[in-house]
Amino acid sequence: MKEDLKRKSFKKVRFKKFLLLETGIEVKSCLYFSILLFFYFLYCIFQGRLDASILLMAEMVLTAYAMNYLQVYLLNNFDEAEQLDSGVMGRSLLCSALYAAFGHLLGWFDRNHMATVLFFLYMVLTYGCVFLIYKIRRDIDTVKLNRELAQFKNRRESEK
Repeated sequence: MKEDLKRKSFKKVRFKKFLLLETGIEVKSCLYFSILLFFYFLYCIFQGRLDASILLMAEMVLTAYAMNYLQVYLLNNFDEAEQLDSGVMGRSLLCSALYAAFGHLLGWFDRNHMATVLFFLYMVLTYGCVFLIYKIRRDIDTVKLNRELAQFKNRRESEK
């Protein structure tokens, strides 16, 4: 009986962790797709075009999902790391290069080498910004939790 409860509890915890990772992937995939789309739209405008390929957008969405699965499950969710170290920078460069390679191979920027290099640099900058956003968010959460803990301690002391 106790074994069944432990097993169910373990499965429940694993499912919650899985669900947390999957919702994180969903949110980040949308974020990165928006980032890809912004650069693509700028590229189209600079080319004198005001239309965009829906097929390329579908490729970008699928690429963003694939890259986020790679980031979360194989690269330790590095863009949400605590510190910006050489490992995080290396994985940022790797993912930026992969995005640029996909963009070049799939013809997002008409296989324009200069656009691909600029896209790579844009993605490196993007990873840096995303890292900072998550760091700021963690800092805000820490301050909030510390404030709530202090309020809880004050309430407990006033009850005595």
